[in-house]
Amino acid sequence: MYNFSIEVGKNNADSLGIKNLEVLDGHFGTPLSKMTPAEVEDTRVALIKSLNKIVVYTAYESVKDYETYVQFFRNAHLIGVENVKLATKAIDGATNDEIQEIIKIGAAFSIKVLFELESESFEKYNFDWYKEIKGENTGLIFNANEFAKMGKGAFLGILYKSKYKDDIVVVRVCDMIFEGQKPAPIEKGNAEIKEVASCLLARSYKGYFSFTKYGENISVPDAVDAFTNALCNM
Repeated sequence: MYNFSIEVGKNNADSLGIKNLEVLDGHFGTPLSKMTPAEVEDTRVALIKSLNKIVVYTAYESVKDYETYVQFFRNAHLIGVENVKLATKAIDGATNDEIQEIIKIGAAFSIKVLFELESESFEKYNFDWYKEIKGENTGLIFNANEFAKMGKGAFLGILYKSKYKDDIVVVRVCDMIFEGQKPAPIEKGNAEIKEVASCLLARSYKGYFSFTKYGENISVPDAVDAFTNALCNM
């Protein structure tokens, strides 16, 4: 009914029974673009035997390095990666043309390229910027806490009037109190995560609800319980 994902490395994904994984480059010991054929095959087999699937793989290499990304996406395809997130570090300083060349590589391997808009770089990488590079093979990771850091509720302040609701592939499950930018338990802050989920589900959202560690005192299992309870009560 709903799709859930979890960032590995920070969380015990297996204990929560979530098999859709989000991986940061280097998680397997070697950057994906530099893996040997044997390392790629070992990773592929390990994922199959553990019944896991990588739904988001975050890349950090500069998109100016075209050949690196050719190999990156080739290996991503071999281990079954569904989406690749280009981190801000990867696109910073690049032209839109250079970014679109990487998006085309992803399309050649049937891997969608995602972007996560962040408060620290929002002046440059925002929805107006995304409009210039978006296409059939791009998507967004929607992080309510990044908008809360700017004093905006993610639903009324951002999503309600957004033209890019259908571009959202991943929603970060998180919450934050505006004052002091303090991470909060789900539905205890101002980020409007329940309203975001309700809005998207009303539009037949088929993407992922993503769990990751977003505050020192916020337990991922508690966030899973609180959010799934909120879904049940919608």
